[in-house]
Amino acid sequence: MSRAPPRRRLFISADMEGIAGVASVSQLLPGQFEYETARSWMTAEVAAAARAALDNGYGEVIIADGHGNAQNLLPDRLPAGTRLIRSWPRPLGQMEGADWPGVDACMFIGFHSGARSGAGTLAHTFHGGLFNDVRVNGESCSEARLLAAFAGEIGVPVILVTGDDAICREVSGYLPDADTCAVKQFIAWRSVATVTPSEGAAMVGEAALRAITRAPRTLLRLPAPYRLEIEFVHPVTAELAGLLPGFAQTGQNTAAAEFATMRELLVMTGFLSNYPKGD
Repeated sequence: MSRAPPRRRLFISADMEGIAGVASVSQLLPGQFEYETARSWMTAEVAAAARAALDNGYGEVIIADGHGNAQNLLPDRLPAGTRLIRSWPRPLGQMEGADWPGVDACMFIGFHSGARSGAGTLAHTFHGGLFNDVRVNGESCSEARLLAAFAGEIGVPVILVTGDDAICREVSGYLPDADTCAVKQFIAWRSVATVTPSEGAAMVGEAALRAITRAPRTLLRLPAPYRLEIEFVHPVTAELAGLLPGFAQTGQNTAAAEFATMRELLVMTGFLSNYPKGD
């Protein structure tokens, strides 16, 4: 099948916690148990989604590696026609590239539930070592919901979300016509019942093809303005955030600010996720 002009682009935001076979923190970090294997599984699922797009009407797939050091995906195992965004910092974090010209849909591959979801393997929001919770307008939000709200703001629909069954149930509540693909079932925070990684990659590829074929156009819109409140793990981090222009410390571990756009909010969460690390 001939490919479309390269101006038509699909955007993929990729994470690792929702990849088939991944169940433990020790798989998520370079140098630890099964990390190299897990990044290979992650690459296979992302590559399967990208191939489905490239073989069915897309001229280019932009992929934002959004996990950990953002250098997890193996570039030489991605298909030709992809462009990989790696490492930090970057203004839009996990959504860097979603607003490039020609992007008409996005997919979230390997995603997970939020910090206060009550269920979900390896659930956290943006940075589990820094944030206990991220709330917008008083409601706890997962990464998927906030990223989908940004996508809605720029007019790009989320057409597929993959991960465990918990995140798939969650997104069906606010993206009812987006496709989902559960490659594993939640048992406990670090325990899952998972398909094999090769089966997971095949499932993701098939789901991506279905999503492209159906092309739903529902956009998630959260009501503006956006009051962002972050509950930090450590009180000192909340105190420092409270010193930022527009922020106020609202509790021992919390600080809050108001933003006019989701873009501004996403930039700030990215700053707060990366600045304290200094690496």
